[in-house]
Amino acid sequence: MDLSYDFNDATPDNDRSSIRNAVLVPFVNETILTLASMADLKASSDLLTYRDALDTFVFKGFSVGLTTIKQGKVEGKIVMNHDLGTALAIGNRVRAKMLGTTENATALNDQVSEALAEFANTVIGLATRHLSATHKFSFGTPMYVSNQADSELFLNGVKQIFSVPVDLEIGGRFYFSYLLHK
Repeated sequence: MDLSYDFNDATPDNDRSSIRNAVLVPFVNETILTLASMADLKASSDLLTYRDALDTFVFKGFSVGLTTIKQGKVEGKIVMNHDLGTALAIGNRVRAKMLGTTENATALNDQVSEALAEFANTVIGLATRHLSATHKFSFGTPMYVSNQADSELFLNGVKQIFSVPVDLEIGGRFYFSYLLHK
């Protein structure tokens, strides 16, 4: 599959599948594999990307953001956006598998947040290795957000948003979004 994409030629109507293939698919694929290995969770995505209007992109409860940089300029941000229930389901399962615990936290506490960070770091590491090699991106440090006020940082400089849903077999959905700056 040719995942080449020229971000300088992005237009609202012709770049959905290119952005999906070049940027979001590696993150979605690694997420599905990592959910299986780290949390014994099955997930899927129909990989149908759609563009969210800037005013409808909302923080859902727990997000991880990663700035993409190419040729010294910010190209965009990749955001994994979970509602609280999905974040708790993943965090509890990762924690249970890593530590052998059976706790089911009902709030986003430090232990669940640490498990989510470990999960996100694994996904990010695997996906960014692919993108760095194929697209010569570099990436900023992941930013973990668990409140609405901090999530506003994700939208600074954004011109378009492309999202791909990931569905958990046990129920729940979260999104990978590419927040394009150009």
